[in-house]
Amino acid sequence: MREEIKRLYQHLFIGCLIILVCCYVAVDFTKSRFDNARIEQLLCLDAELSMALLATGVKTSLPESKFDWQKPKKVLSASEVVSLIPQRHWVHLPNGDYKVSFGAKDSPEITGIATGKKGSVYQFESLLKDLLSSSLPHKEKIALIKSMSCISITSYPSSKYVDLSGITGISLVHGIHNEYGFLWRGSNSNHLHYLSLLPEKMVSLSVAIVAIVAVGIAVMIGLIWRELVLLDLKRKTFENITRQIARGQIGLPKGIPDSSGTLKELAYSFDSMSSHIQRLLKVQREMINAISHELRTPIARLRFGLEVVKDEVDGSAVNTITALEEDVEELNTLVDEVLTYGKLEEGSLALNFSSTGIRELVEGIIRHNDPLLQHLTVKVSIDSDDEVIADAHHLHRALQNLILNAAKYATSQICIVFSSDNDRWQIDIEDDGPGIPLEDRDKVFIPFQRLDNSRTRASGGYGLGLAIVQRIAFWHGGAVLVDESQCGGAKFSLIWSKSQHQKSLS
Repeated sequence: MREEIKRLYQHLFIGCLIILVCCYVAVDFTKSRFDNARIEQLLCLDAELSMALLATGVKTSLPESKFDWQKPKKVLSASEVVSLIPQRHWVHLPNGDYKVSFGAKDSPEITGIATGKKGSVYQFESLLKDLLSSSLPHKEKIALIKSMSCISITSYPSSKYVDLSGITGISLVHGIHNEYGFLWRGSNSNHLHYLSLLPEKMVSLSVAIVAIVAVGIAVMIGLIWRELVLLDLKRKTFENITRQIARGQIGLPKGIPDSSGTLKELAYSFDSMSSHIQRLLKVQREMINAISHELRTPIARLRFGLEVVKDEVDGSAVNTITALEEDVEELNTLVDEVLTYGKLEEGSLALNFSSTGIRELVEGIIRHNDPLLQHLTVKVSIDSDDEVIADAHHLHRALQNLILNAAKYATSQICIVFSSDNDRWQIDIEDDGPGIPLEDRDKVFIPFQRLDNSRTRASGGYGLGLAIVQRIAFWHGGAVLVDESQCGGAKFSLIWSKSQHQKSLS
C-alpha cells in the first residue's frame, strides 16, 4: 500500500506541475490576445478618424496617424464618408503589419498600412481634435462620429455642466477600472457630448484567469478522483480474491489490476498459502480415506475369525469373544463415519432431493433405536403438514445422530419439535441432561473434539456424529444451532431453507 500512496503522490505532483505550466501558458496567451485586441481597437479608431479627415479634405497628410495612407481618389462629402466607414476591410500581414482599406474590396477608395516603425504611441486625441475643430457642419461631425465602430458618443444637456469650449480630455473611474474619454461642445450646440473608446467585446481578463484556474482545479480533482477510483477498484478486487480464497478456490483470476503493485503480490501470497493449505487438506483426506478403506479388509477378517473361534471354544470364552465382536463392530462403525464425513466434507456425495415426511422419518428412527431409547420418554410434536424437500437418506442420518446424541446425555426425556414458516423448516431436539456451556457450543461440531465434562468418551461416540450433522445441514442450505433447552439440557436445531433446492424438486 505504501507503494500505491507513493505513486499517487508522484502522479499528483506531476499533474500539478503540468497544470501550472498549462495555466501559465493559457494566462500568457489570454493576456497576449487581450493586448492584441486593445492594439487593434486603437488602430481601428486611428484608421476611422484618419480616413474621415483625409476623405473629406480636412487634412492632406497625417503624421500623427500610425498608418501610411495612400491619397484618396477624390474628396468625398461627409454623407459619403458615413456610408464608406462600414465598408472597412482588415488584413493582418505576415510581417505583423496591419492593412486597412475602405470601400469595395477590389477597388477601395483609400488604403493605409500600419507598421511598427512609428512606435507604440497613439495620437488619436489630436486626430479627434482635428476632426471636431474642422469647418464641417456640427451635424455632419456628429454623423461621422456615430458611424464609427470604435468610438461611442453620448449627449447631455449643457446646462448640467460647466460651459466648455473646444474638446477636453477626462478620465472616468469605475472601481479598479478607468475609462478615458473627451468632453466636447460645438460652437452652435446646446448639448455637451461625451466621446469614449468603446469597451472591448471580449471577456475580461479577470474572468478569463478565473476560468483557467477553475479548469486547472477541475483537472486536478479529476486526477485525484481517478487515482482514488483505481485504488478503490484494487481494494474491491483484492477483497474478492480473499473471499474466493476463503471459499477454497485455488488460482487467481486473470486481469488483476496493479500488475506491479503490492496488492497483487499480497494476493499471490494469499493464493500460494491457500494452495498449500488445500494440498495439505487433500493429502490428509486422501490418507484418512485410504486408511479407512484399507481397514475394512482386516476388520472383515477379524469378524470372520471371531465367528469361527466362537464355534470352537467352550462357553467360558464366549462372553470374551462377544465383547471382541462388539469392539470390531465399533471399529467398523468408526470407519463408516470417517468415510461419510470425508465425502460430505469434499462434496463428492450426490444428494437426491425429494418430498419427504418428517413424522415417518422420526418414528422410524425411534423404532429402530428402541433399545437405546426405552429408558427415556420421547415427546414428539410434529404438525400435520410435515412434508419437506430434502435428501431422505442423509436427513435420516442427521436426525438419527441428533436423537442418539440427546439419548446419551438425557436424564429422563427427549423432546422433538418440528416447525416451519414461509422460508425454512426447523427440527428442534432437546434433552434434560447437563447441557453444554456457552463457550463450548462451537466445539461440539469439530471432528473428534471431546468436551471436558460429562460428555466424554465414556458416553460413547467418536466425535464425528455432530460434525456429520453440520455437513449434511450445509449441503441442504442450512445450519445446526446449539442453545439451552427449556428442559434444562441442550437444544440442537436443524434448520434448512425452503428455496435452496427448488430446482432439485422440479
